Amino acid sequence: MSSATASTSSLTRPSRHLFLSPHYDDIPLSAGATVRLLSNHGHAPESLVVFGSEPDPALPLTPFARQLHAAWGLTAEAVIASRRAEEHTASAILGAQSGVLPFRDAIYRGELYLSDDELFDVPSETEALLPGEIVASLRLAPSPEPAARIYAPLGIGRHVDHQLVFRAGTELASRGWDVWFYEDIPYALKPGAPESRLDEITTSTPLEQVARVPAATAWEAKLDAILSYPSQLETVFRNYVGVGTTHEEISDALRTYARGDGEGEPVERFWRISDASIKEGS
Repeated sequence: MSSATASTSSLTRPSRHLFLSPHYDDIPLSAGATVRLLSNHGHAPESLVVFGSEPDPALPLTPFARQLHAAWGLTAEAVIASRRAEEHTASAILGAQSGVLPFRDAIYRGELYLSDDELFDVPSETEALLPGEIVASLRLAPSPEPAARIYAPLGIGRHVDHQLVFRAGTELASRGWDVWFYEDIPYALKPGAPESRLDEITTSTPLEQVARVPAATAWEAKLDAILSYPSQLETVFRNYVGVGTTHEEISDALRTYARGDGEGEPVERFWRISDASIKEGS
């Protein structure tokens, strides 16, 4: 498929749409309009939070994890319960079914990631098998299902959890599954971040833009879903990309980015591994 704006038929042709969300807010931020459009057309999009399980009670929280909890204004006991409640609200707005896979956020995986510098770097070599474990946890059919499409992050911004889910997506694509990769918001709002990540990926994994999904008719639903995560707005927008946290400020920032190549209308862009590279690797 060319990079032309996606038609309704090209978007909705699969009957199953499975979105892999590294954390609790990633799908509304990055693909919320697409999810709402799928729901509007009678589908039941699924959103699975990959790294959403509770911290191991036998392991003490690291100072870095405690620092982030303080920024979110939540106690350790309240973090997961609060975020799941936010996810439930956002999923209802978008018309999605939500679930959580049995993996913990990077900040809860021992002492592998103890600072922002480590959190936004190359994933630890000790987690090399984790993408395969993510794939196995999906309990998919042994062979690719033609009527299914899976969505995974590109890993823009290089958060280790996003990179690990990207690797899971590439593994699924190599097995023949239809995988669309979405642009990670808010990280993609940083100047040059999408281009930097795409350059990094395409040295080993050639990508092509597969669709630009028109987002205008589902824009307010997308924003309402994003605003359903009040614990994250300060960190996600002001701390990461220097954007205010009001409805208008978030909408303006997202719309400016989404109009990048959408001819004035906001779009959500998706990528896939080129057919040629898949054939070469098979």
